[in-house]
Amino acid sequence: MQTDKTLIPLVQKAQSPGAGKLALLGIFLALILAIGLFERMVPLDFAIPGVRLGLSNVIILLSIYLFRFRDTLILVTLKCALLAALAGGAPSFLYSLCGSLLSFFVMWLLIAGLKERISPIGASVAGAVCHIAGQLLVAALAIENIRIFLFMPLLVFMGAASGVLVGILVKLSLKTLARL
Repeated sequence: MQTDKTLIPLVQKAQSPGAGKLALLGIFLALILAIGLFERMVPLDFAIPGVRLGLSNVIILLSIYLFRFRDTLILVTLKCALLAALAGGAPSFLYSLCGSLLSFFVMWLLIAGLKERISPIGASVAGAVCHIAGQLLVAALAIENIRIFLFMPLLVFMGAASGVLVGILVKLSLKTLARL
């Protein structure tokens, strides 16, 4: 999916079946879990409970560029399930899964459809905003109160800032991977 010609050998290796691809997916999942668990230990929820930077999304967004749709979808699902099992619970899983799946589908569609016309930063910001929307929708249904969306402007601002950071890290990572 990545248009940078220097990444083609890495993309071909990541998309070809075999032990190398499985090892890369395993490394990506381990990184996602380590970053996700670390983020849960660092309190950033001074304004709104549960707010995190979403740095594990660096790995998810890299996966969209490097792996096939199905492989990244599996990573997203495993991220939600394993982080909920290790440090969350059923409600955490539901919020995370809805936000993450919506975010993943939007980022994948943008990258697949717009190709070089959207940067990792743009895709990341769109994904962050969609993640928030998905989680707020679940929260509104859970508490049966639409007023939860009053938090949306603040959360979108914080999510967009986090999305920019994640996008920059992905852009730098793609450049670094292209040199390997």
